[in-house]
This record gives sequence, structure tokens and C-alpha cells, in this order.
Amino acid sequence: MSAGQLPLGLADRHHGQAAALAAATAGHLTYRERCEAALAELVARGEPFGADDVRALAGDDEGAGCNVLPSVIGVAAHPSAPDRIAIMPTSQYYRSARRTRRASRNRVWIARTAARPAA
Repeated sequence: MSAGQLPLGLADRHHGQAAALAAATAGHLTYRERCEAALAELVARGEPFGADDVRALAGDDEGAGCNVLPSVIGVAAHPSAPDRIAIMPTSQYYRSARRTRRASRNRVWIARTAARPAA
């Protein structure tokens, strides 16, 4: 490649990278919103649930990646999370049936408001 072609090649590469990231981000934002809505629904029910329950309600991840749902759950488990999505762990675990999880141990969660004792 000659010195004159290098800037053109780099520009094409950066354009392709930007397009790929933009496409992934669009799906990621939609999936994040669906994960948050599914989590809010499960929190409103006040019953124990796992990540697989959130995933089932949220639907296909549209190629957003495997870290979106754990991030949504992590934010909801933080002490500063709003009550609409605030969760806390129970002492229970379950084995995921998802092949990609290889029967790993997953935590069972419950709405923080459901776990508080009645006043």
C-alpha cells in the first residue's frame, strides 16, 4: 500500500468500525429497556426470580451481548437503586438450564420491598 492509500484505508476501517458499533448499540439500547421493564414487572410481583426469568420476559437480545442483563441486575441490586427495580439476593441458588451457562449456579433475587419486614 502506498503512502497515499494509507489514509483512505484507515478512513474506511474507521467508518466500518463506527457502523458496526452503531448497529450493536441500537440493539443494545432496545434490549436494555426490555430487560429493565421485565425486571420491574418481576419486582412488582414480589416473588423470587432468577436471571432466566428476566431473560424470558425480555426476549431475544438482538445480538446485544451477554453482559447487558447482568449489568441491569447489578444496577438493581445496588443500594441506591429506585424501589421500582430494587432487588436483593435471597439465600437460594438454582442451576441454569441454558446451555451457554453450563449448569452454572445462579442467584435467586427478590424485590427489596418484598423482603422488608412489615411495620
